[in-house]
Amino acid sequence: MIQHQKNIDLRESINKKLIFSSQEICRLLQITPETLKDWENEFPLFFAGQTASGKQIYRQKDVLIILRIKELLEENTLTTAGIKRKIEEEFGFKTDQIPPERLYSVLAKIKEELIEILKTLEKKQKKG
Repeated sequence: MIQHQKNIDLRESINKKLIFSSQEICRLLQITPETLKDWENEFPLFFAGQTASGKQIYRQKDVLIILRIKELLEENTLTTAGIKRKIEEEFGFKTDQIPPERLYSVLAKIKEELIEILKTLEKKQKKG
């Protein structure tokens, strides 16, 4: 019962803010930064955005998902796949779709790599 009230209080705190830093999440949910990163990789249900200065930030919905993942892991009744399905059901989305922000980030990295390849090829062409 005490744990249930604690989770209700956590949800109330989370609902008062729109954006959270990873440090805030770790402090609120009492998890390590490594755990947060591991969960972000293991559960493609949430992810960090970035500020212009490169600081990682999470939306309110992401923090609620992280809290739910923590709760389900503590219950120890579901597998990782089961947790993913439960979160999909509760939050109303499918994980087989790549979030647009993550897709944009990957495409930006690919573009940077292609530009570097082009520069390298241009240098070799000038030498030759």
